[in-house]
Amino acid sequence: MTKAVKEALAALELSKNVILEGPPGTGKSFAVAEIAGSWPRRLLGAGDGKWAVTFHPSTSYEEFVEGIRYNPKRVATSGTTPATAKPRGFELRSGVFRKWIRAALSEPDSDFLVLIDEINRANVPKVLGDLLLLLESTKRLHHDPACTRTGARHGACWSGGARTQLPYSNKLLGVPDNLYVLATMNTSDRSIAPLDSALRRRFAFVRVSPLAGEELLGELKDALPRIGDEVLQRSAQALDSVNRALRLALGPDAMLGHSYLFQIDGRASDVRFWIQADNSSTQTGSQFQLTIDWASALLAAVAPDESINRPGTAVELDVEYSGHIYTGVRLENPTAGNVRFSAHGTRLPFRTMNDGVMVWAPNGHRQVRLEYVPFNGAKDDVLATFVERSDYTWPATTRAFGRFGTDRAIRGDGGERDVWRFLVLPQLIETVSQAFVPELLIAKLRQTWIQDNLPDSAKDEVSQAFGDFDRFLKDVLLLEIVQAGHGLSSGLLIEDVVAGGDVGAGGDVVAGEDVLADGDVVAGGDVVADGDVVAGGDVVADGDVGADGDVGAQGDAVVDRDGGSDLAQQSAPDDESARESAG
Repeated sequence: MTKAVKEALAALELSKNVILEGPPGTGKSFAVAEIAGSWPRRLLGAGDGKWAVTFHPSTSYEEFVEGIRYNPKRVATSGTTPATAKPRGFELRSGVFRKWIRAALSEPDSDFLVLIDEINRANVPKVLGDLLLLLESTKRLHHDPACTRTGARHGACWSGGARTQLPYSNKLLGVPDNLYVLATMNTSDRSIAPLDSALRRRFAFVRVSPLAGEELLGELKDALPRIGDEVLQRSAQALDSVNRALRLALGPDAMLGHSYLFQIDGRASDVRFWIQADNSSTQTGSQFQLTIDWASALLAAVAPDESINRPGTAVELDVEYSGHIYTGVRLENPTAGNVRFSAHGTRLPFRTMNDGVMVWAPNGHRQVRLEYVPFNGAKDDVLATFVERSDYTWPATTRAFGRFGTDRAIRGDGGERDVWRFLVLPQLIETVSQAFVPELLIAKLRQTWIQDNLPDSAKDEVSQAFGDFDRFLKDVLLLEIVQAGHGLSSGLLIEDVVAGGDVGAGGDVVAGEDVLADGDVVAGGDVVADGDVVAGGDVVADGDVGADGDVGAQGDAVVDRDGGSDLAQQSAPDDESARESAG
């Protein structure tokens, strides 16, 4: 039982009305089920199904309590059938809260837990109206313990408390003390007006914060046994880093919820096929050399009606890799040469996967999901781990390969990049945009904002935390957040970091799979950003001298892909022209 659940149970006993507040994705809705499951007495309403309602901007008093509303039900009369009868039309109808009260009054020996989800999305004072007074714990109706009646005949057995006359039906209404109201509220949405003091006096507020540290990692391991510890640990640490920075910079309501990470395992396959990748197997860049036995086994799992045993045959597959779908990737047995994957024309970056293990997971008919596990200097250990996991391995010659099931923990991302790309990062962008500080997510602008707005005690910690998060995005997920546009119309976008030596959006350069970010020195590299020296390289920024002795003019240099660098066209003015300008 979490801390929030314990606090909510205690608060419900005391005040009868509790609001679970916190950022989205912190598990508020999940906590409702846990509260119902931990209820100490007989519970008929459990905060779900007909005992739950979601508020929205159009929710009204007439819908929630009572009012004149349209009834489409058709009632047959003499000479008509249900199909030909007219709808009942507008009539006085009870709302959901009156139905809850009626059920609680008829079962005084049981408790009813009702849920109002997203309570602050409606105009709450207008929706609740005169119920505000009746909801107070000291104004609730009490049941006579000497009552022996059953069913709905308990009306006269409830006394005390307060009652109010309803404006439409003119009936007296009171709220029994066995009806407990649990609500949830998103605190990060600044487009919603805050709750007024009259409502806050009648509800207890329980904070639901994101899980962090070892608590989060432990929950992830328990919930996602098929995902390797390395993946879970790095995602948990990244969430901790960004939440620590957001809390210090913008406050606790800006933090991101942890529930998104529990979706990483959403598409785990039952079986995976792995094969060692090296320079010889990927040297063409657009092809990956295979063996016929391994390729046939993979094909049988994704397209059992196809075969490539005969030379000159091929099957086209859709390959998902790093959040992209590459269509038309050919698994082929050419008339000359080895069986291979051919990614010609698809831009699937085989050339970057030349020192590790490729893991291929069937993901539907003619669909596979590719993950790449680099050796990172531990080739023997990584291969031994895959062999140990495998339920079958093919006789290896120069490269190892095999197959394993996912009933044990594996080293794969399980959709980690997709979860961050499509769930977490959009929420992060929305959070900083609503706070009018998009520069927090742009490394070149962030430090100025930190120096101008944060106390000295928080500056270093916020800078370090955001720096760790930036490295996770670029080095692990190959993603970056960039600013597009200018002035009031500018916004933040999520873009891919391009692999293979290309320049990505936002001006960062990727060499192989590594990102050069604002001031890193690359040994043996070609391109550098913001004034660093390339060891053995070609390009120098800001007037520094490169290893080959070339000097940039005005700090700019033009990359020569053949190995040299030309001076930029904007040369510095000579002394004479400078004097003329000054005069």
